[in-house]
Formats: sequence, C-alpha cells, structure tokens
Amino acid sequence: MAELVAGPTMVLTWSYGSGSVVLAADYRTVDWSPSVAYADVTAGADTQTARLATIKDATASIELLVQTSGTAIAAALAPGQAGTLYIQPEGTATNKRKITFPAYSDGAKVSLPYADVAVISCSFSGAGSALAAWTDANN
Repeated sequence: MAELVAGPTMVLTWSYGSGSVVLAADYRTVDWSPSVAYADVTAGADTQTARLATIKDATASIELLVQTSGTAIAAALAPGQAGTLYIQPEGTATNKRKITFPAYSDGAKVSLPYADVAVISCSFSGAGSALAAWTDANN
C-alpha cells in the first residue's frame, strides 16, 4: 500500500527582503498551480492542431489560521512583496519534493468571522525571470 502525504509533514516558508516567516504551523491549505502557454503552429495540410510549449508560469495560494498578535505574517505578505515561497509537502528529508517559487505576494486577505476562526489567505504570482525561475524537484 502506498504512503500518503499528510499535512503535519509540511514545511512552508516565505523568504523575503526583511527575513523569513514559517507558515506551516498555522496552515490549512496550500495550492500549487503550474501552467504553460502554447503557440499554435498548425499550418497547411495539418489535420490536427499542432502546438509548441512556450512559456511556463505558476501561481500558489495559502490559507492560514490567524494567531493573536500575528502582524509579522500580514506584514511579510504585503501586496507586491517579492520573495520565495518554499513548499515541502513531505518535510526536508533528502529526495522529497521541494517547490521553490520566486514570486510576488498578492497581499494577505483576512477573514474575521463572528462565530468561527479567523483566517489569512494569500495568493502568489510567479516572478519569472525578474527574480528566478521556479523549480519543482527533489531535495
């Protein structure tokens, strides 16, 4: 039987100009969405659409529980903040997946419901060659 990835093994860190914040302790969800654009190269007598992969892109998003006096995370996730999001679903062990995502924070969104826990959510947009290319590989 295959082992499944469990939430408690997650290592999730946002490193930016003023330091780093560890996000895994309070995280609920992490979404990683790589994508690629295609150029249509269909021509002449082609009977099917022909494509070439062109430019890669990615986005990520997180949802965290809000801690009391938790201003450091909100400040670290300010809109337009450049940094690197590290997503390691199985921890830091050798040969485990590590996503290194140079990105811009789209800004922390805070939800403060009356009868439930407060959450911060944040999306990240890939910075591409402005910072560095993202990688999704084993440590």
